[in-house]
Amino acid sequence: MRPALAVVYLKEMRDALRDRRTAMMIFVASIVTGPLTLVLMAQFISGLEEKASILKVRIAGQEHAPALVNFLQRNDVEIEAAPADYEKKIREGRLDAVIVVPEDFDERFIAGDAAKVEIVYDDSRAESAGAIRQAERLLRGFNRESGTLRLVARGVSPDLVEPVKVQHVNTATPRQKGAFMLFLIPMFAILSPLLGGMTIAIDSTAGERERGSLEPLLANPVPPGQLVAGKWLAAWTFASAVATLTLTGFVVAAMLYAQKKIAATLTFGWPELAQFVAITLPFAAMTSALQLLICTYGRSYREAQTYVSYLATVASFVPVIVLFSGMKDALWQLAVPVLGQQMVLSRVLRGDVLSRADYLVPASVALVVAGVCIVAVARLLRQERIVFGRA
Repeated sequence: MRPALAVVYLKEMRDALRDRRTAMMIFVASIVTGPLTLVLMAQFISGLEEKASILKVRIAGQEHAPALVNFLQRNDVEIEAAPADYEKKIREGRLDAVIVVPEDFDERFIAGDAAKVEIVYDDSRAESAGAIRQAERLLRGFNRESGTLRLVARGVSPDLVEPVKVQHVNTATPRQKGAFMLFLIPMFAILSPLLGGMTIAIDSTAGERERGSLEPLLANPVPPGQLVAGKWLAAWTFASAVATLTLTGFVVAAMLYAQKKIAATLTFGWPELAQFVAITLPFAAMTSALQLLICTYGRSYREAQTYVSYLATVASFVPVIVLFSGMKDALWQLAVPVLGQQMVLSRVLRGDVLSRADYLVPASVALVVAGVCIVAVARLLRQERIVFGRA
């Protein structure tokens, strides 16, 4: 590192660490926010799985369906009578789902007619999904058994109405299934460098411009390129530190569930952390340089903060779009900033084997973009309207 560049770097680091309250807030938020979100989500999913593992249904009017009750008891299902005000309790979220049997059910069932039952639920509550699916699955089983017995009683083979038997073979491993739940980790890996480098990027450009300290700094016999490189390295250091701490927090959060059933889907340990850091650090270099470039146009701290928030908004949209658009992985995505990182990070979570291209292409693109931004900022600092402009 050249002496002038090192001096600028150390000066920016000292300035950033001098504001201890802001620095601590950034580091604490990076350590706590993501892992806490993961823990809450894991608790929610564990609760749903625990509910789904308990075979229990609530029935209103079970005395009208002895055949259904018999089927449920034979399958070790716990039956609970629904309260009279079950609809009110479902709306309030105190009940998940209730099977309602009409009075004429047994009469129609014995006569061989189609008998109707209702499943009453509120699908706006995500926690009710397990109970709803369980009730539907049990009723389908009863329906299939009853239909088979009726056909056999009439001397008809059940295979005539079911010529094709479908068997589901899911090749996804528990880890691959859990990758969908862990989509938060790539999102935080992408956003945390933006949060980490933002303060230094703003303060060392628009902040100095607003305070009038940029002109004396440029008056020193330091080439603008080295000056910008020093500022960029400081922002990159902070961005990398925040990203690494955030991802380490996810490892600690995943370790809390190491002895629990959900551990198979929460596979994020030290090997995954190393891969995430290797992918995130070049990305942090790019975001820090982009922030410097954007903030250089800001005439005040507040204005630069607004510009940087636009960058964070665009970056945060990409993981969400990929998640819900059903976009399939393609080689060209590696060369698109943010999209390439999102693709590779998601593959790490699924346990896929990564090639050299998966690491090198996104990193190369990120470093090239960073270099272009640094050169652009150095040229901007030679312009009077940038250096002497005030809010």
